[in-house]
Amino acid sequence: MRDGRAGQRREYALSEVVGFVLLLGVLTAAIALWMIYVVPVHGREDEITQMNSVKDQFTNYKISLDSLWINSPYGASWSQNGVTLSTSFDLGTGGGNTQASGFFLPMINPIASSATMSLLNTGDTMTIVSNGPSGINNTVYNMTILQYQSQNNYWIQQTYYYEDGGVFLTQLNGSVCRVAPPISFVNNSDTTYTVAITPITLNGVSNIGGNGPVRVDTRLKTIQAPITGKVYWVNTSVSVANYTMAQIWLGIFNTTRANGGILNQQYYQCGNSSPSAIPGVAFMNITGTYNDLINPDVNMVIQPVQYDVTLNSIVSNLN
Repeated sequence: MRDGRAGQRREYALSEVVGFVLLLGVLTAAIALWMIYVVPVHGREDEITQMNSVKDQFTNYKISLDSLWINSPYGASWSQNGVTLSTSFDLGTGGGNTQASGFFLPMINPIASSATMSLLNTGDTMTIVSNGPSGINNTVYNMTILQYQSQNNYWIQQTYYYEDGGVFLTQLNGSVCRVAPPISFVNNSDTTYTVAITPITLNGVSNIGGNGPVRVDTRLKTIQAPITGKVYWVNTSVSVANYTMAQIWLGIFNTTRANGGILNQQYYQCGNSSPSAIPGVAFMNITGTYNDLINPDVNMVIQPVQYDVTLNSIVSNLN
């Protein structure tokens, strides 16, 4: 009788242990499924939202910088020279397990991504050559870039950057110009054409990586005297990293030419370097309706602008 009661108690204890083990196994399986399927989905959504925000921030940055030089005509007493614009970029998604507490919460939240913000002199240049009654004028402008390089954990890597007044996106499946730089080729409908270009140079070299906000301070340094006049032709070319980027710039040239109403192929030439050429080169030559060296019929307006740019880290744990 004693052995029967003791055995029964041992069976009750064993059943409780088995039940606890089974419950622990179910809980572990549920957490594992959550981490494998749900966490990556949430992380991907966070990173897509973050990169869309970066796109909007670069667009706003471009508009803000344009407002300074547009509202500062050369020689005006109310020029915006010396005015500093400040904007903030968030590096990565933040949040995630950096904000979690306890034992399980870090495992069921996405890992926060990071990013790098850089001001780089890549060697890209824009060259503007014109031929007018006073002779040939050749000017080269440096195209420094402000770049955001993602370090995503769940989505594709993207690189947004500002160059010469344009906003560009590069990722694994290609590159694209999101916002065009201030370049215009226009048919004036009076037998004359206009080439209006604002070469924009960012001065400075800096790099900040990690997770958290970065402040970008941009000061309008100088607006140089515009280069203007009637010329026989204007050739605009860029020297960039590779053939892919050269194709993008050729697309920018052709789009603004078509939008400006220059459609007759007798009055322009364009092209880019071969796929194997490094660096890549793209050009647009506007020759005008006369296409000769007797009647200057291309109005040229080149307005160089320079900015001083600094990157500053912001303490991220303050509200």
